[in-house]
Amino acid sequence: MAAEVTHLRAELERLRVEMNRLGVLPAVELEQYQERLRREIAEQAAAAQEQKADLDRRLLELRQQVVVTEETALLQEAGVYQYRHPLSDAVAYQAALAGLQGQIKSMTKREGGAVLAATGWTVNGSAAEGRVMLRDFSKLMLRAYNAEADNLVRGLKPYKLDSAVERLGKVASTIAKLGKTMHIRISEDYHRLRVRELELTADYQAKVAEEKEREREEKARLREERRVQQEIERERARLDKERQHYANALAALQAKGDVDGAAQMQERLAQIDTAIEDVDYRAANVRAGYVYVISNMGAFGEKMVKIGMTEGVRSAV
Repeated sequence: MAAEVTHLRAELERLRVEMNRLGVLPAVELEQYQERLRREIAEQAAAAQEQKADLDRRLLELRQQVVVTEETALLQEAGVYQYRHPLSDAVAYQAALAGLQGQIKSMTKREGGAVLAATGWTVNGSAAEGRVMLRDFSKLMLRAYNAEADNLVRGLKPYKLDSAVERLGKVASTIAKLGKTMHIRISEDYHRLRVRELELTADYQAKVAEEKEREREEKARLREERRVQQEIERERARLDKERQHYANALAALQAKGDVDGAAQMQERLAQIDTAIEDVDYRAANVRAGYVYVISNMGAFGEKMVKIGMTEGVRSAV
């Protein structure tokens, strides 16, 4: 567009020079011609500016869409997954998938409604041959669609769900274009079932990963509890032994009549008793900790927080 404007300006200048040299046009007609060229140049420039503004707006929209998609993928890859069909656990997803796959299998049977085609098609004037051709081509198209759907299910990752659904939609559109002559196409009902299969599969995979993570955390928590419990038991045994030692020493000092020494020993025994109480408290509350809340838009996204609990209290003795 800018090149056309430049070309018109050059043409105007060339004509002005040429007409001045030859005196071909009267002055009035020359001015009119120049004015018409100026208007064309202005219109071309305005059109170019408007086209540029449209392109800039479109580019901004596309960049925003890319950012949203990238953020969603990063969040899902990091474990912040949004369930399409929230169920209680992986077993519930397995049951839902089994029921859905039963529906899919039922629709793929003859006259099941997975693929649609024209009626009344004839080949060489034969309606029977036309039905055979439609049936064969329909099977071929459905097989191609199912092969792609099965591959998408097998290789699916939860954070790639949207691209998998988009891919399957493109396959359905391609089949509709290839079968346009005989109106062969994948039915909307069947396509929705297979999209739901992708969604449930992604949900199932995310739930399994989530449950495995919880299991790992639980095992780590139990290991930590055992470690802390053993530490408490060792500390309690040490304190009991130390208390017995000081109790014997106190009895000996009292027998000697050493009041000051007995008082110091009594004070030490009180300190040990306090330490024993602390250890007993830790033993009774080995699973206690602090609840924390983390908000991080970069990691979790807007309006998302992580809630957790610290390890058991570790009081110094």
